[in-house]
Amino acid sequence: MKLPELSVRNPVAVLMIFFAGILLGLVSISQLNIDLLPEVEPPQVSVLTYWPGASASDVESEVTKYIEDQLTTVNNLETLTSKSFDNLSAITCKFKWGANLDVATNDIRDRLDLARRDLPEDIKEPLIFKFSSATMPILFLSVTADVSYPYLYQLVDKRVSDELKRVPGVAAIALYGGLKRQIRVHFEKERLEAFQIPLNQIKKVVSAENLNLPAGNIKMGKRDYFIRVPGRFREVEEIGNTVIGQNQGRLIYLKDVARVEDSFEEEMVKGWGDGRSAIVLLLQKQTGTNTVQVIRGVKQKLKEMEKWLPSDVRVDVVYDTSEFIDWSVQNLKESLYIGIILISVITFLFLRRLWGSVIILLTIPFSLIISFILMYLFKYTINVVSLSSLAIVSGMVVDDAIVILENIVRHVEEGETPGAAAISGASEVGMAVAVSTLTLVAIFFPLIFITGLTAVLFNQMAFIIIVSILASLFNSLTLSPMLGSRFLKPISNARPTSGDRLKKVILLSEKWFHRLESIYGELISWSLGHKKVVVISAATLFLGSLLLIPKVGTELIPDMDSGDINVTLRLPEGTRIEETNKVIEGINSYFAKRVPEARHYYAFDGQTEQGTGIVLGFDEAPNVGQVGAKLVKKSFRKRSAEEIAMGLREEVRKIPGINKLIVSATTPIKSVFMGGGKRISVEIKGSDLKEITLLSEKIKGVVEGVPGTVDIGLSQKDPRPEVWVEIDR
Repeated sequence: MKLPELSVRNPVAVLMIFFAGILLGLVSISQLNIDLLPEVEPPQVSVLTYWPGASASDVESEVTKYIEDQLTTVNNLETLTSKSFDNLSAITCKFKWGANLDVATNDIRDRLDLARRDLPEDIKEPLIFKFSSATMPILFLSVTADVSYPYLYQLVDKRVSDELKRVPGVAAIALYGGLKRQIRVHFEKERLEAFQIPLNQIKKVVSAENLNLPAGNIKMGKRDYFIRVPGRFREVEEIGNTVIGQNQGRLIYLKDVARVEDSFEEEMVKGWGDGRSAIVLLLQKQTGTNTVQVIRGVKQKLKEMEKWLPSDVRVDVVYDTSEFIDWSVQNLKESLYIGIILISVITFLFLRRLWGSVIILLTIPFSLIISFILMYLFKYTINVVSLSSLAIVSGMVVDDAIVILENIVRHVEEGETPGAAAISGASEVGMAVAVSTLTLVAIFFPLIFITGLTAVLFNQMAFIIIVSILASLFNSLTLSPMLGSRFLKPISNARPTSGDRLKKVILLSEKWFHRLESIYGELISWSLGHKKVVVISAATLFLGSLLLIPKVGTELIPDMDSGDINVTLRLPEGTRIEETNKVIEGINSYFAKRVPEARHYYAFDGQTEQGTGIVLGFDEAPNVGQVGAKLVKKSFRKRSAEEIAMGLREEVRKIPGINKLIVSATTPIKSVFMGGGKRISVEIKGSDLKEITLLSEKIKGVVEGVPGTVDIGLSQKDPRPEVWVEIDR
């Protein structure tokens, strides 16, 4: 093998190659984004259509049905699901893994154009939304106030939200709660009848008066002036002074027939922060940005805003994904450092040569740095998966260097010069080392072609391990022989004497290693003399281990206590939001009195106009509530998050009328992979909805009898009560 010889004879060139790799690696590391997981982009596209004022049944028959009929013809479509809410239609198109979502989105847009002619004229333009892990909220904020609360929504919507959107990397902000300003006009029926002015006429007049109109331009002297008529109302009094008609030659003003009031809209969404009425902000980041840096930028902006916010307004961070990311990354870094230290100690104990240990250890940073360069080129991020891969491979990359260096040492001990020993020793085992390395590559290489959800974990892991192993092979055939030829001394100069304590210890260890070799030799001799016993024992152990597999649980993501608790509840259909508020306030009270481990907790209920929560994975309706809590670190509490969740579940179950309840101690990782879903779900399909519902109820009863099951519920909602006005034609 010529590679070791070239490296030994050209040490400067080898050093320049590796120094260049170090420089590129350091630059690449500084450019890599830090995130929790590799970006997950499920092959699904959602279509949201807003139809204000329509009931769920009308939305289903007039909007959802026609859009579904068109979307079923989209290429590569695997499943099509739809949900119809009051005012909103939500349709999800799920494609096969590997499908080009950009092409699929264009197909969906074309089909929507065809469906548009059959849809009601007053619907809003359908919104196409591609879901990915990057669109999940990375930060939850609660904004509370005392005296300023009535005007808090306008402050947050117009100033706080706009300031936060200027932070690099922030994509969108969703607001839950607060009082929205509304100008109300209360008419007096008797006065309207007396003046004989129809409401339609008043609506048209007020709308026409509330306009800013361009009026052309006028040239005067040397200047050209643009003429504009600013007609929008600025004060409530201006609305009341609007002329809406005449009666017997007398002008009639709006204030003559109505009372104009500066008030607030009826609350359709309510928010809480740490038990107080609040506005909850959900922040999303832009795709490809650094989650940790974005959140740091937001927190810095919040500190700057404290200077001009009213004194009674308080902004709290109630959920921060960067904390879990920092904690996970720090733990993996510590594991990586501990692994490298243990490798150093073990290598030195067995080689008993300082320079030999250093040469082997240099393989670790050089191999890992090469992987950072390719991670940057392939647009990977530093995340839990990549750091886990580096921790795994840190012990594998030294294998080749150990074999090469051990053979070089053997040649040195046999009397060869360090240069000749480096060339002959590395070349002698170079091919065997290359073959053993390629067998490892062959094991991990097929993982690159895995598709589906597991590809998120294993593609990047396989890539990093393969790159690092191949880099370690190159290091062991170039850098290790070159350094060995310069720093490994002949055995005559390196053999210890009994002159000091360290050398005595080395001499004793030499005897211990010789004794270990003799014991191993005796074991090999015995095994060769008792072949049947060895084969039967090995087969028994192998088969016995297979029998233990059913005893070991299987799960995509292991459980861990990150201190996150989520609650989703649904009251009977038709329940007013005021009743849902009472239930949420009861849960808030439970956190305040019974969960001292809670650092912050938030809640919101109701339904947004545009269905923002549905896009983000939340359920929305006046009878639906969401509660979340962040606990203190595990080391500062006695109870686990799961135990707290169990106690909360028992308490909430006591509240009458809750149809559906989900209480979970989750983690950000599970939120990415599972969303708001449960661990086990059973789908029942058929053509008769009544039969499916009856069968679902029976299955639910059976499942409730299984020990260990909790929060069993049906996705099918109960019929919503309606009041019908039948027309006598």
